[in-house]
Amino acid sequence: MKNILILSKVETFEAAKNLKLIWLTVFFTILGVTQPLIDRYMETILQNFGGVDGIMLDPNTPEPQSNEVLLATFSGQFNQIGLIVLIISFMGMITAEKNSGVLGFIFTRPVSNFEYIISKLLSNWIISMICISIGAVVSYLYTVYLFNDYSITNFLVYLFFYSIWILCVVSITVLLSAFINSSIFVAVTTIVISIILMLLAGINDKLTFFLPSSSLTLAENQLIEGANSSIMMLIAPILFITINLLIATSLIRKF
Repeated sequence: MKNILILSKVETFEAAKNLKLIWLTVFFTILGVTQPLIDRYMETILQNFGGVDGIMLDPNTPEPQSNEVLLATFSGQFNQIGLIVLIISFMGMITAEKNSGVLGFIFTRPVSNFEYIISKLLSNWIISMICISIGAVVSYLYTVYLFNDYSITNFLVYLFFYSIWILCVVSITVLLSAFINSSIFVAVTTIVISIILMLLAGINDKLTFFLPSSSLTLAENQLIEGANSSIMMLIAPILFITINLLIATSLIRKF
């Protein structure tokens, strides 16, 4: 446990030193305020930048609710553009250390393979969630200010479930980094797998239950419907993360 904490601290301090924490936070904050602004001022934006000629705007269209705006923000901004940038930001978590020889030096110390893998998973997940959470909270406050009130409890529960999905994505990167030496290939493969998992989750409700992306579905249901989804949907993501870690631990021994 001590080694995990030490390695995680080193990874986190390195992210702070390289300004990753700052630019990722700024990036997710910008994403977080973009969707509420677009939804609130779309007509004004069209009038001031090119006009509304040829565009039919229904004056009777109801104003979107806060939970609808938040869902559009997280599913459209955070889980598409944001997820791609996030994966790119930690794609070299292990491959860079393998290629530079740092990994070999680390394993000359009394550090087990499992401790090393866990430290990479936890540190990059914590870094990711710090940046995402700050951007998400800013988005929540701005959405509530521009539209209508929304339960902070439901929002925080959503953020918890969403963090499980981010943990799944980080675990995919950890697994791929354990046996692939190209950071770019790790990033591209992780992005493709994540997109496939999200697409499969939207095909069939029963299939979703057996996918790691069920945590994302659970989060989105929480945002729209409140606590109406089954907590059992977390079983598949937890198993997925555990299997990825065990395989990564086994593969890293071959380094």
